[in-house]
Amino acid sequence: LTYLSILSGTVTVHPDEVCAALSEAFECGMTITEAKGYYSDSPKTVVYIVVNRFQVGKMKELVHENDRSAYISIAEIADVYGANTDKV
Repeated sequence: LTYLSILSGTVTVHPDEVCAALSEAFECGMTITEAKGYYSDSPKTVVYIVVNRFQVGKMKELVHENDRSAYISIAEIADVYGANTDKV
């Protein structure tokens, strides 16, 4: 089984900057949700984006350029269903 798509969940305190950079680079949508850090008890935002495996390095670079303390989790996904999935 070859995984072609990657789901990234990025926890950030600078969601506007992170989303703007990712949107400009990859021309795709993202989903954001508000969260709270367990240890820090401070507000955070989780940004979900699906990219292809060749875009992962650039995605990590862009996130950390805009938020050095962002936490990025990455998971391989087998398939994507929905609108605007032709670029993944």
